[in-house]
Amino acid sequence: MRRRAEKQLKAKAPEADFPRTGDETQRLLHELQIHQIELEMQNVELRRARDELESANVELDAFNYSVSHDLRKPLTVINATSQLISELCGDKLDLQCRRYVQDVYEATLRMNRLINTLLDFSRVTRAAMRRVKVGLSGMAEEIALELNVAEPARRVAFRIAKGVAVDGDEALLRVVLDNLIGNAWKFTGNREGTVIEFGVAAVEGTHACFVRDNGPGFDMAHAGTLFTPFQRLPGTEVEGNGIGLATVEKIVRRHGGRVWAKSRPGEGATFYFTLE
Repeated sequence: MRRRAEKQLKAKAPEADFPRTGDETQRLLHELQIHQIELEMQNVELRRARDELESANVELDAFNYSVSHDLRKPLTVINATSQLISELCGDKLDLQCRRYVQDVYEATLRMNRLINTLLDFSRVTRAAMRRVKVGLSGMAEEIALELNVAEPARRVAFRIAKGVAVDGDEALLRVVLDNLIGNAWKFTGNREGTVIEFGVAAVEGTHACFVRDNGPGFDMAHAGTLFTPFQRLPGTEVEGNGIGLATVEKIVRRHGGRVWAKSRPGEGATFYFTLE
């Protein structure tokens, strides 16, 4: 019985409690050296990846500078020239020529807006974050008021949940709500009895903020392209450049969350987002 008990104790005892042979010690030392080499290699790879990221950021800054300065110069010249032609020669041009000049002028405005959008997209996704307690309900109410003031002829019912607050970057989260509520406003432009909601719902075991509308909705077969830059839903006639939802996705991901949408044609759309 005593020998059996000793065997059981030895079987349960941790291996470190017993002396190791010389060969086993050498083997463990060799494995430790291999692990150290692997860690050093991983550190080298991490430093290389960091250097490549810093280099990419420098190149992106150079690109932004080029866009904001070099591309704007010829655009400004075209814009000013088209205005001068309209002002100085407008009465000498026939209707079709005046329309051509107006088309050129409006195209420069669209191009300028697109440049601004691209620069904003770059800044938003790289700006330093400052997390604070952010009242999303009050923010949504401000956006609703601004939209109503901008288009007083529309009759839109906003249903905004009270007391919704999160930890995040206030400026970036304002961009998120601007885009989501602004999209709901745009896509319900031709619908009577528009209702736009903002609130919080329990989804897949967590709490997610949402923006919901009763607009035309969309086929979920195209949902995969929603958050890709410059991608727009087929058949969409609403003015835009396809950057807004991509910006939302970048900001939400920087907060450690995710964003997704649910919809059916003719049954409106709901956009959810979570934050960590």
